Amino acid sequence: METLCRTCVDDSAVDGCGVSVLTASGIPVTLHATDPVASRIEELQFTLGEGPCMEAAASGAPVLISDLRDPAAGVAARWPMFLDEVSRVGVRAVFAFPVRVGAVALGVMDLYRGEPGGLSPQQLASSVSTVSALGRHMLDWDDLPPEQSDSSYPLTVHQAAGMVMVQLGVTIDEALVRLRATAYRDGRSVSELAADVVARTYRFGEERR
Repeated sequence: METLCRTCVDDSAVDGCGVSVLTASGIPVTLHATDPVASRIEELQFTLGEGPCMEAAASGAPVLISDLRDPAAGVAARWPMFLDEVSRVGVRAVFAFPVRVGAVALGVMDLYRGEPGGLSPQQLASSVSTVSALGRHMLDWDDLPPEQSDSSYPLTVHQAAGMVMVQLGVTIDEALVRLRATAYRDGRSVSELAADVVARTYRFGEERR
């Protein structure tokens, strides 16, 4: 996966690449990021519940934004919090491609640039080729790749959402929204907050004022 992502970054003339796999409930879990900014993009989208990765996963179609600040792209209305956060780390263009094999949705590949600019036909073709290769690669897995096998990230988030559901007397979807909103408010990742909830060092309904 690292080789595929690095090759795509070079061939598509972008600054970084991130790949997320979709859980059974459609939640993206980061598998690989070529650099800290790419990793931040992946984590932000899960935390905020919005962004090109989420849209590409839901629609099954690529989401190509050559300039996040271009009013014609409508990013401020589509992903207002995502736009604010990625602007702080110098991201100006994003390109999200759903990784699918037939009708099966496996994940999403995100590319980013620090400067505005779209993908040329050749660069787009290279990105699509990488997506196809990633899909074939994922189908060869019996489970998550070895470097992810010990990660309790998705399980911890689901466990925390269940605990928040009981603590607040809300639905599981509302509990996940509260997790995301609180993590964003506190400047933390959802995974970090979820770990504290599961460890019972943070309890919803008893938040600090």
